Amino acid sequence: MKTLLLHHCCVVCTPKILEYFNNLFIVTGFWFNPNIYPQTESNKRLDALKSFSIDFNYNLIVKDDYTYDIWLEEINKNKTINKPDRCKICYTIRLTETAKKAKLLNIDSFSTTLLISPYQYHEIIKEIGDKIGKMMGIKFIYNDFRPEFYNSKNIIYNKKLYMQKYCGCKFSINER
Repeated sequence: MKTLLLHHCCVVCTPKILEYFNNLFIVTGFWFNPNIYPQTESNKRLDALKSFSIDFNYNLIVKDDYTYDIWLEEINKNKTINKPDRCKICYTIRLTETAKKAKLLNIDSFSTTLLISPYQYHEIIKEIGDKIGKMMGIKFIYNDFRPEFYNSKNIIYNKKLYMQKYCGCKFSINER
C-alpha cells in the first residue's frame, strides 16, 4: 500500500481527512506549525492532537520545539502581514517541511489537514503543494474536504478535545 505523510494544523481538522486517507494509504501524521502564537496555544493544539493520536493508535511525528521564530522571520523578510500573502508564506513553510520529512522517510506522498478548513485558501494550498511536490519529486495529494469540516469539528467537540478560536498566527487572533 502507498504511504502518505499528513501535515496536521490542529485536531479539529483531522478526523474526517484521516478517515478518508486511511482507506487509501498507510498514513503517518506530522506536526509542524511555526505560525501558532503564543506557545501556550501551540501546546494546547499539540496536546489535543496527541490525545487523538493515542486514541486512534495513529503514528504522529512532532517536529521539535516551538519554532515561531522561523515563521516570524519569513513574514518580516517579506514585509507582509496581509491575507492572503502571509498565508501563502505560512503554507509554503509548513508544506516544504512536510515534503522534506516525507522524502527523508521514503514516504510516497504528502498532504495537509488544512484542506478541510473553509477558512483557508485552497487554490493557494494546492498550487504550493503541487509546486513543492514537483520540485522535490514527491506527490502532493489534494482533495477538497471542506464539506466534511463540521462533521470533523463535531467529532472533536464530542471527544471534548481542545478547539482553537483562531487560525494560529498572532495576526489572526484579532481577525476572528
